Amino acid sequence: MVGRGEAELEADRADRVWQAATVSRVESLVSFFGEQRTDPRPTVPARPDLTPAQRALIAEACSKSSVSWVRPLDDARPHLAWHAWHDEAMHLVHGVGEQLLPMLAGHVEVRVPSKVDRSLLVTFVAAATVLAPQSPAWQEAVAALAGVRLNAVDDATTQAERWATGGMVIRLEPITVLAQGPGDRDAPSGASTPPENPGVTVTRRPWHLGGRRRRSG
Repeated sequence: MVGRGEAELEADRADRVWQAATVSRVESLVSFFGEQRTDPRPTVPARPDLTPAQRALIAEACSKSSVSWVRPLDDARPHLAWHAWHDEAMHLVHGVGEQLLPMLAGHVEVRVPSKVDRSLLVTFVAAATVLAPQSPAWQEAVAALAGVRLNAVDDATTQAERWATGGMVIRLEPITVLAQGPGDRDAPSGASTPPENPGVTVTRRPWHLGGRRRRSG
């Protein structure tokens, strides 16, 4: 039987572990979403300037690819997101039980990779709009998103209710194209260095039968 002193020490230890894990997650999110971009901010026209060919390219790329990289214009790095193409615009959802994304408002940079080889097909700036829950536009977007949602954790009705109460459905309407095609062979990939993570192991490592093998070299 554990004495009162030992029980208090165990409770204190569990509390410190929880606090450390919480601080680690918060610091990770701050470092992930709080950085500012260092490269030049793209110029956005007052009105959409897309040609018919560019509109067709964006629509085809976004329809065939189920993921994209989205980036608020002032943020340091893009974020991978799954999306649905509907009504001449990209739609995505984030929030409770869904992908973790920064606030998407104003203008957003979107990079769409090829579904075949992940080469960059098109980069464009879109105007972001948060759709009001249960509005006609929201309901149409939710239907489109539900159709491409992989590994759904609940039925369509419950999922829609969760998106309405704990999520945000965003419409990204293209405004201007920044780049199209894979570019030159020597062009930089645009890949971002992962942010530093202050997380540490605060508990003992799990036991392994036969011990852990040491890496050579």
